[in-house]
Amino acid sequence: MAYETFEKTAARVADPTVSVATDGRIAFNAAASRLLEKAGVRAVTILWDRSTCGIAFQAAKKGDKNAFSLALRPGRSGTITVKRFLEYIGWSADQRQTVPAKWNEQQRMLEAQLSSNFVGKGAKKGTKRKEEAGL
Repeated sequence: MAYETFEKTAARVADPTVSVATDGRIAFNAAASRLLEKAGVRAVTILWDRSTCGIAFQAAKKGDKNAFSLALRPGRSGTITVKRFLEYIGWSADQRQTVPAKWNEQQRMLEAQLSSNFVGKGAKKGTKRKEEAGL
């Protein structure tokens, strides 16, 4: 018999990462989820720096009108659904994009840098960005 080794396509990462999925969700790997869980974060506001494609997920109170609820599985990965935000920044990638993240204890936020290759390309026609609308 000639066996072949099945090669895994996903690898476990010990450092925190953020993944932008094609279905409008952002996923946090287990390491990032543990940081959020340890800090008692159950909801986040999304901070966006258009000039650097920097994104941050800052701890928020669940009642905050701009807060997104985290779906965390203790000790495992977590997600938030952010389809409108991804439309707002014009996110366009045909597969999941994963980037490293770091925890900012002082600001209580998880920060990451998205690739500019996927920003601004998929903005839907007729969708006004807040800046353009003067808000």
